[in-house]
Formats: sequence, C-alpha cells, structure tokens
Amino acid sequence: MSSQSLQPERRESLEAAFNLFNQLSEELTGSYRQLQEQVLQLNRELAATRSDRMSQLAEKERLADRLGRLLETLPAGVVVLDGEERVVEANPAALRLIDGLTKGASWKVLELAAFEAQRLPAADWTLRDGRLLSVSSCALEHSPGRILVLLDVSETRRLQEHLNRQERLGAMGEMSAQLAHQLRTPLSSALLYVSQLGRDDLSSPQRERFTGKLRSRLQHMESQIRDMLLFARGGAGAEEPLSLIELLKGFTTTLASELQQTSVSLHLDYSDAEAAQILGRSDALLGVLGNLADNAVQHGARTICIRLSGGPLLTILFSDDGSGIAPEVRHQIFDPFFTTRPAGTGLGLAVAQNVILAHGGEIHLLDSPAPGTRFQIELPRYQSCQREQLTERPLAADKVEPISRHRSAVL
Repeated sequence: MSSQSLQPERRESLEAAFNLFNQLSEELTGSYRQLQEQVLQLNRELAATRSDRMSQLAEKERLADRLGRLLETLPAGVVVLDGEERVVEANPAALRLIDGLTKGASWKVLELAAFEAQRLPAADWTLRDGRLLSVSSCALEHSPGRILVLLDVSETRRLQEHLNRQERLGAMGEMSAQLAHQLRTPLSSALLYVSQLGRDDLSSPQRERFTGKLRSRLQHMESQIRDMLLFARGGAGAEEPLSLIELLKGFTTTLASELQQTSVSLHLDYSDAEAAQILGRSDALLGVLGNLADNAVQHGARTICIRLSGGPLLTILFSDDGSGIAPEVRHQIFDPFFTTRPAGTGLGLAVAQNVILAHGGEIHLLDSPAPGTRFQIELPRYQSCQREQLTERPLAADKVEPISRHRSAVL
C-alpha cells in the first residue's frame, strides 16, 4: 500500500521539477536573447562612435593640412616657441626673414644675432640688413610657450614716411604764405632800423638802441624760419641715447636766468623715475620743452612744474598755473598756424607734436582741475642688449629741486 501511494507523489514531484526546469530554461533563454540584443546594440553604438571618431580625425587632418598650407603661404613669419624660448616650428616666411632660424634654436640667441642691438620697445625691430619688422606675441593656451608673428613693414614705413612728407610739403604752400605775412612786419621794422643806423647825427645810446631793436627783429624772423624748418622736417635727424634726467637738468640750467627775469619759477621732480634713457635728438626735445615754457609764460604763468615718472613709457608731465587754454580751441592747438596771439606763428605746438611723434611718443593736453595747462609727453625707453647702468641717482621725494628756466622762442 505504501509503495503504491508514493508513486503518485513522486510523479508529482518530478513533474514540478520538470516544470521548474522548463521555466528556468525559458528565463535563461530570454536573458540570453536580451544579452545578445544588448551586445548587438553596443556593437552598433561602438561602430557608430568609431565612425564618428574616424570622421573627426579625418576632419582634423584636413584642417591641419589647410592650416599648414595657410602658414606656408602667409606673407608674415610665424614662429612657435616652447616654455624655454626654443623654436618648435617656423613657417617659410619666418625662415626667409631670420637667418639661422632652425628647430630647437634659442630665440634669445637668434634675437641677438638677427636684430640691431639698440631698438625702441613697442616699436619696429630693425634687422641687421636694415629691414624693419613688426613683432607681435601671443601665449599658447594649453601649453607653455608663445607664438611670434613677424611682418616685414619696411615698405609700409617707407610709404608712410613718404606720405607724411608729402602732407607736410602740401602744408608748406600755406605755410609760405603765412610766413611771408609774418616776416613782412619784422622785416619792415628791421629795414627802418637799418636806415636809422645810417644817420650821422645818432648818439651812441641811440645807435645802441636801434641796434638792439634790429637784433630783436632779426632774431624774431630767425625763430619763425627755424620753426618752419622743424615742422617741415618732422623732427628728423640723427638720434643718440639720451638720459631724460640729464636732458631736463640741462634744460633748467640753460634758461634759468631768463625765467628769473620774468619772475617765473620752474620746479623739476624726477624722484619717481629711475635712471633711464631714450633714443632721440636733444636739440629737438629741448625745443619742445622751450615751446611749452614759452606758451606758459605768454599765458601769465608764475610757476611751471615738470615731473618725470617711469614705467613702460617715460612720462613728462608739464604743468603751469597760467590762464590756460579755452575749451572751444583745445582741439585746435596742435594744428599748424593756429594761434590765439597776434605775434604768434601757430607753429610751436605743431612742431612739438611732430618732434614727439618722430621719437615714437605722444603728447596730449590733459584736463586741468585748477587754472592752468597740463601737457603729458610719453616717450619709449631706450633699450640695448647690454644696458648701461647710469650713475645718476634720483632725488628723494622730499628733495624736489626748484629750478628757474625759460626758452625764448616765438610760437
């Protein structure tokens, strides 16, 4: 009885086990099918990603090829430097501009060999063969180093100078008429004094007085002619390294007596400027300062202050306590022949601007919070590969030197 009763139970257990096995088999089959579908999907996504990357790589290669061809055809030289200032790459234009430019070469060594030892910062660089290069620099974004762009501007500068000269020559027609008008009166006066000197009945004091007036008229005409020539030349001439401190001290020494005669005092402060040089012409720069001093005296100044300060550019701040310049004519003060004085030629400030521009600098009329006039002159420093250490020591801040100084010139 017991064996017969166990057989149905065993059969049911076996059936349950088979059913469970079949269920698990179906689940495993479904999971395997899902895994196969996921693998296929991943393979498709991987293939698409690989295709995109290959397309991007091909596009980058095409872009690199176009960039390479562009660099080869650029008229400007392009030089890539690493963090140690060594040449990594250079295009053909750069190779033509700089002798000895090779991969791995030190740019500092190339700079010393290829360029003139003396040059103005922020200005064109001069090659040994005389060509002028405009050099600009840009830092690399994702790695140490920088990119240099070298452009030969020799012809551009020559054309600019030619154009400037033509403009000045064009202005000389008007200048000649103005100058003839300005010279007519002093020339007539000079001829009158000469005729008076021919009289036999003149006493010695009268003769000396007429001689002094004749000399004054001739000096006036000489001053006008000098200003015209300076304006026409545009400040051109032989340049040499100059100490601005020594230049300003010489300016005060030369004309101190004339300022004392006019009761005008001049204060020179260079305590904020270290010993630094510029490249230029001392006579032309002294003429600029003299013209500014003359304008100050003519406008009733009793005190003139000159402050020299250092920095990327050397700055001269020229200020006075005179009547100042009317707001409605401020935009005209550097125009040739513009003057507010009957005896002026209108060339003084035009000459001053030309001289400063010829030295690579700028001159501006600043707003003055108090009565008077303020001019700011900015000049680039002079640099060389071996900079001389000047022995001149600036005055301490509490030792500003009061100096009397003036230049006699007609504006």
